[in-house]
Amino acid sequence: MEYTASLVRKVRNGDRAAFNELYQMHYLSLLSYAELLLDADEAKDVVQDVFLNAWIHRENLDETLFVRSYLLRSVYNLALNILKKKGYLSEYISSFESEIKQMGSVLYDPDSNDIIHRLYNWELKISIDAAINSLPTRCKEVFTLSYLDNLPSKEISSKLGISLSTVENHIYSALKQLREKLRHYRFKESGKWQ
Repeated sequence: MEYTASLVRKVRNGDRAAFNELYQMHYLSLLSYAELLLDADEAKDVVQDVFLNAWIHRENLDETLFVRSYLLRSVYNLALNILKKKGYLSEYISSFESEIKQMGSVLYDPDSNDIIHRLYNWELKISIDAAINSLPTRCKEVFTLSYLDNLPSKEISSKLGISLSTVENHIYSALKQLREKLRHYRFKESGKWQ
C-alpha cells in the first residue's frame, strides 16, 4: 500500500515513468475486467480511456485510497456508458430487466462481486497489518495481546509487568492511532465499501 501511495504521489506530480509503472501494474487486470462487459476492441478502448483520464486528471488521484478500486469503478462506468449508447442496455432492460440488474449488480459491480470484494479485503488486511506494525513497540505488544491473542487486560498487565491502567492507556492509544491511519476505510452495514 505504501509503495502504491508513493507511486500515486509521483503520478500526481507529473512523473510519466511512475504513471507507466502504474499502467503496467493494472492494465491486464482492467482489460480482463472490461472484457466481461464488452467485446475485445471496446474493452481495450475503455481501458485506454480510463488511463488517459487518470493521467489528465492526475491531480485528483487520492493517494490514501486504492487506485485499483478507482480504476475498476472507472472501467465499470465507461463500459455501462458504451452499452447505453449502443442501445443494448435499454434493449435488454425492456425484455430482461430483472436479470440485467441482478447480473450487473452481482457479477460486475466492484462493490458486489465476490472476487473483487476479496481483493478489497486482502488490501484492507495489508493496510491493517501495516498500521499495527507502525505502532510504538509497547503499544503494539499490548494491542496484539489484547485484540489478536484475546488476552484480558489483567493477564496482559501481569505478563508484561505493567499496571492495569498502563495496559488500558496503550489499548486506547493503539485504537486511536489505528482509527486515524485507517480513516479512509468506512464499511457500511450493507457490506459495501464507501
